[in-house]
Amino acid sequence: MIDPIKELISLSDKKGFIAQKIVLECQDCGYSKESTYYDLLKDKQYELLEPTTVPNPYIQESYYEEDVTATPIKFKVECPGCKGEMVGFSPVPMEYILNHLSSPPPDDIIYG
Repeated sequence: MIDPIKELISLSDKKGFIAQKIVLECQDCGYSKESTYYDLLKDKQYELLEPTTVPNPYIQESYYEEDVTATPIKFKVECPGCKGEMVGFSPVPMEYILNHLSSPPPDDIIYG
């Protein structure tokens, strides 16, 4: 099985989404800084948490709900002030990011 983080980095030509900034905050001194998903993933400053199942409701002729797997991403960086740990969590699971980056770009004729 391919490592999902290596797959994200390999999709760097679609870097637009993982160029988004995320705020990391030190739990000890309160220092905070912004970094991009791409930089944190490339520099291996993350931890994949235990996958969990979450309900995914949708409507198709009636209301349905299915369970989907979601793997949270926790970003960790050493605080430059107190040498503690700065932590931030991705607001979207790894599966969503992979799906988004693997999808083809929108059609310019329709959305141009």
